[in-house]
Amino acid sequence: MHKIKYLPIAEEDLSSAVKYLAETLSAPKAAAELLDELDETVNRLAQFPYAHELYRTDRPMKDEIRKVPIKDFVLYYTVLQDCVEIHRFLHGRRDRSNMTYE
Repeated sequence: MHKIKYLPIAEEDLSSAVKYLAETLSAPKAAAELLDELDETVNRLAQFPYAHELYRTDRPMKDEIRKVPIKDFVLYYTVLQDCVEIHRFLHGRRDRSNMTYE
């Protein structure tokens, strides 16, 4: 089983998403459901890290990035030797053309 490591920017993404749902949209139940689904997905990633598709881009990347949808969001991660590194957690409609994943 792989260990899970969240990069600081991914933690910020997650915090912003939950805060937006819970506070801005006044939907704490939706925020809790998002966290529950994220937790289930990350637990599966620890066991089956290659189960999701590669993120395709024209830009050069240091490592392969994989992606998995979670509700209206997309979780981006890299599989390392014994670790799954969570890079970003972004809304699915967000423009990612200038985003960094590392």
